[in-house]
Amino acid sequence: MAKSKFPYAGDGAIRKLLLRHDCPTPFHVVRMRFWGEIVSPLFQASPIKTIESFWPGGMPTFDSSEEAHAFFQALMGLWNSLARFQSGSPPLKLQRIGNVGTRAALHAAAALRVEELLDGFMHGFTGGSQQIDVPPGVGDLLARVEKGIELFAMTRNTFAKSPGPEDAAMLAELGRVFPEVDRAVHADLNTIAATVTCWRKDRMRGPRG
Repeated sequence: MAKSKFPYAGDGAIRKLLLRHDCPTPFHVVRMRFWGEIVSPLFQASPIKTIESFWPGGMPTFDSSEEAHAFFQALMGLWNSLARFQSGSPPLKLQRIGNVGTRAALHAAAALRVEELLDGFMHGFTGGSQQIDVPPGVGDLLARVEKGIELFAMTRNTFAKSPGPEDAAMLAELGRVFPEVDRAVHADLNTIAATVTCWRKDRMRGPRG
């Protein structure tokens, strides 16, 4: 996917843009849905359709063509800034998470990761489909990411409940496991990107010989 001339205004500016237009999709999901589509093996990538998906109730209206142009230009700047990570180097990083030593912090971190990975990356990568064909090796990597999502969802659900007699033990164990799974998911996401990018280049070159 070729880069265009749209400059990136920065994460803060995009957050304000989404807020100003009453976007129901949070920035961290917007970011990862874009990136999922960028590194998807599906060739029919459509940034405009993805942008539309951020407003399920209908796209915002604009007071002028200039406002509409600035809106799409800003979001395409985000798209282009993410496209530089599609080879896996430099690696893409999920939203930064601090210490997860309390149940509130661990709950919030797990909820964030589920939204980033499930509503964001997986939705963009599959185009919203239940199943797609992927290059060799990518299926196993996706399965590992899905296992990570399951663990994050379980952690989120566990600490959404009132504390029970096993709460301290679960906090200690899941707090220990969370960073390990998080690192593994980061690595798998970037390996998926690199693998699909190489596969796409081979397909575009066509058969050799």
